[in-house]
Amino acid sequence: MQAQPLSLHQALSDARASRQAVLATQLNLDRAKLSARALGAYPALTVGVGQSSREGLGATDQDLFVSQPIDLFGRTSASANFGRAQVRIAEAERRQTLLAVQSDVMVAYFEASAATRLSMVAGDLLQVAEALQKATVRRFEEGKIPEVQLTRATIELDRAKQTSALRVAQLRASLKKLAAATGSNEPIASVDLSATIANPNVDLSQRPDIMALSAQASAAHAEKVVASRANLPELELLGLRTPWRESSSSYGLRLQLTWRVFDFGRSRYEQGAATKQTESIQALLLDSTKRAEAVIASIEIEIEASRRRLASYEAIRESAKDLVAKSQRGFAEGIGTLLDVLEATRSLREIEQELAESQLAVNLALASKYEAAGNLIGVQK
Repeated sequence: MQAQPLSLHQALSDARASRQAVLATQLNLDRAKLSARALGAYPALTVGVGQSSREGLGATDQDLFVSQPIDLFGRTSASANFGRAQVRIAEAERRQTLLAVQSDVMVAYFEASAATRLSMVAGDLLQVAEALQKATVRRFEEGKIPEVQLTRATIELDRAKQTSALRVAQLRASLKKLAAATGSNEPIASVDLSATIANPNVDLSQRPDIMALSAQASAAHAEKVVASRANLPELELLGLRTPWRESSSSYGLRLQLTWRVFDFGRSRYEQGAATKQTESIQALLLDSTKRAEAVIASIEIEIEASRRRLASYEAIRESAKDLVAKSQRGFAEGIGTLLDVLEATRSLREIEQELAESQLAVNLALASKYEAAGNLIGVQK
């Protein structure tokens, strides 16, 4: 068990370090980077060695040659741009996973926090019910109240015990859910009830779907450039040696320029396809941006409503506590009635429960906004 309550930032840090989904996206990002380096590599140097079984058969001036293609028209740079776009797509996928893990942890954490508060409230109300039942027994034995009030006090105590047991079980379940969200194999004893999160900044360019669409548009443009350069001449530098059959060997260089004269429209079709793909992605990008703005606007309305509700319950909680204490003292001194105590206690139970649920609603709405905005909470490594 942990000596100190688990903080939200520690929970997020543990999840990013332990969750296999995060590791998988990191490996995929590493793969994309290696693939991009391969696409951006300069054309390979080729060495050829051969010999024909008969004179005059085959290219004897290539019995030994070294060939180095020269990227005169930027095919390599175009392929490198495509590779970099694929890296950005992998980065967007990784960010999407990190956001999903962050959302899992935040939801589980704040649910555990709410469950802790509700369990504490149930424990406090159980103490109230026990004190009330003792006072009722004393007054019944003194003959000051009828037996029906003793029965009602006993029923209220039994209800408080059941509620407390339920809240404890819900707390244990929420802590197990939090442990699973963090990827921890160790049980979590408690969470920090003072943990809060600020209202996130909104930068839609950091949303994974928008990042991915932007990268896909760049990849489509790179494909268009590659297709447009497919029919450009290819320059090759050759280093040659005289054939093996000649007694004296000599060496020389040769520049070879070749190009496709007619490809039956293939490069034109590829450029057209890449252009249409770019236009399609740009339309999706615009649509995703508008939908994200609408989602964030609706979440902000929810946050504001939840905060007003929370402030309202915080304002009346203390009054409800005072009412319970006064009602209990009045009943013990024979001034008030059991009904007064029961009603005041029930009112406090409802207010405390609504307060915890209101705080949970605020936190969950903020967590939703973090995910909708694509905002990752920074944590210490």
